[in-house]
Amino acid sequence: MNKNIASLFGIGLLSLSLAACSSGGSQGNGAQSAQGASAGGAASGSAGTNAGSGPSAGGAGDAVAFDPNAKVTIVFSTFWPEDRFEEAKKKYEAAHPNVTIKLESVTTDDSHAEADLEKFRTTTNAAMLAGKGPDLLEMKELPMDSYVQHGLLVNLDEMIKQDPSFHKEDYFANILDNSRSGDGLYGMPLSFFLKGLAGDEDAIAKQGVKFDDKTWSWSDFAEDAQKLVGGTYPHVISTTPEYMLNWLVSDDYSFYVDEAGRKANFDSKSFIDLMEQVKKMGDDGIVGQGQPYFYPIQINSPGDYFTSLKGYLSDNMKLYTLPHGNDAGPGGYFQPYFTVGIGANSKVKPQAWDFLKFLISDQIATSPDRAGFPLNKNAYAKEVQQLKADGSAPSAKEGPLKGASVPVDDAKLDELESYLTAATHPVGYKPSQVQQIVLDESKAFFSGQKSAEAVAKLIQNKVTTYLNE
Repeated sequence: MNKNIASLFGIGLLSLSLAACSSGGSQGNGAQSAQGASAGGAASGSAGTNAGSGPSAGGAGDAVAFDPNAKVTIVFSTFWPEDRFEEAKKKYEAAHPNVTIKLESVTTDDSHAEADLEKFRTTTNAAMLAGKGPDLLEMKELPMDSYVQHGLLVNLDEMIKQDPSFHKEDYFANILDNSRSGDGLYGMPLSFFLKGLAGDEDAIAKQGVKFDDKTWSWSDFAEDAQKLVGGTYPHVISTTPEYMLNWLVSDDYSFYVDEAGRKANFDSKSFIDLMEQVKKMGDDGIVGQGQPYFYPIQINSPGDYFTSLKGYLSDNMKLYTLPHGNDAGPGGYFQPYFTVGIGANSKVKPQAWDFLKFLISDQIATSPDRAGFPLNKNAYAKEVQQLKADGSAPSAKEGPLKGASVPVDDAKLDELESYLTAATHPVGYKPSQVQQIVLDESKAFFSGQKSAEAVAKLIQNKVTTYLNE
């Protein structure tokens, strides 16, 4: 999706590459509003007022020191408006009267969101290439990997090294360490979700099966899961083979797809073996239709830990670490939520860094029911303390529990942190087109129409074509 450049003469090619990436990038946000900016933002077509004159290397610039008496404006671009950013802006400006945080976001609706998002991506890519992007970007909708590759974002590792006030032990270091792109940390995840499996602990115990979910791979899971088939429930996971394959590919997406390099890895032995493994899971009855032992689950907050497990309408559901890919090491899976980067051409990098630190501090109001586990451990501890004091977690009114409160088990809540600290594999927002290709083409293998090698080659060709469009 991204055409490499070796010199400034390649800027035109980079512009084309970013335009292509705007059809389905991994992460990122930009400077301009498609319909206009929110309160405190700039009108459509504007850019970061503190931008430099052109692209430059993504270094930390003039370190992290700045004159607190200097009047500055920090442009912070997001696609969607977000209450937590409005709250942070008010608090930070109150404590720093010489600093103005200009929030830029898009006002849109369901019928215009797709077109507005495409316009947002296009204008942001152009602004970043021209060195006139925002100072801060909330990155989800744009090609972050491409920005990193071409030096359009600051390496936050350098900021951290030069800032004695930043104490890494105050944060979930495993999330920071595994949120890097290439050689550095170019986006700071303000919070994250936990991916896992919800399993019926009692039903599993009745079959005499014990899982070691701390280090298990999908191969380990499949081997032990065979002992559960035909017991309390007919299958271990309720899905079809093609959806199971798509799920596993999505969790290890970066192994199979290099978006920045426009390369795919589906014609590899690893993918062929994975297809054969999933087929065997289907043949053995591990994967199939019907009530299962395990469900995929995403835990969004301390309160959600209880309501999501209870949402399966059972008192026996337990959280298990998601098995890792056969080509990945041990560790759980997490999805970054609200990843923020600093534009390499910002003239206010130190101030932008200071505000970014504020966004991940424990000074931002938290709630045990707010979406996303905070990166800051002190903020997380406050949420846990509050949840224990409340004694229960409210469920969604439109969900299976119909708004009922779920009692909090303090011991289980204490165990939750061990899952959070063990999460080492990031799961990003994937281009749906790649997922659709894997889903559609793998059916021919699982139905016996084509060999694994033939299907793998077909997927490789189609994904490569898509990445180079």
